[in-house]
Amino acid sequence: MSQRTSPAPNPAELLSDEDVYEAMKKIPGYLDISAGDFKELYLLAYEHAETRLYNSLRVTEIMTREVITVLPATPLAEAAARMAKHHITGLPVVQEDGTVVGILSERDFFRNMGDGSQTSCMALIANSLASGGCPALCIRGTTAGEIMTTPVVTVLETALLHEAGTLMREKGINRIPVTDTKNRLLGILTRSDLMHAFPDKGIS
Repeated sequence: MSQRTSPAPNPAELLSDEDVYEAMKKIPGYLDISAGDFKELYLLAYEHAETRLYNSLRVTEIMTREVITVLPATPLAEAAARMAKHHITGLPVVQEDGTVVGILSERDFFRNMGDGSQTSCMALIANSLASGGCPALCIRGTTAGEIMTTPVVTVLETALLHEAGTLMREKGINRIPVTDTKNRLLGILTRSDLMHAFPDKGIS
């Protein structure tokens, strides 16, 4: 399972009065502004710039281009090993030509293991301890294509970041494949990508 990391702090919130005074000393002439007013002005400018960029940048600006994928015929054991190796909780399922046909995530594993009631790693552990067996055995011979989520939510490479963020919130998903007009994979945008690039936009 991938590690959760905290969003990057707002640069304006890291400023101390000493930082402001030292910066003001380097500006020739007299500045009729207090340290508090300077920080407030900086914060407002930062928030405006963040909103402007969030509403104007395309998904291709921050998406991951080297995407870990599997084919529909990939055995689940291999898919799970690949996800564990790269510390990711989900990946696109694509055809040989790169066409996106689904998403395989932890949720898909959980809902197909045991009685299907597991929704988290701890729930799975609890089920295993209670039953004395391994809930994963029932999907041991299954392929990615058999349990993947489909149809998959995607965005075109021309989509704006705020459009992708809205989709994630509305659909309750953590990642969106970015495709061309023929639905071929170009990259992937995750909730973590948006949180780190725009920590104040309420993506989480």
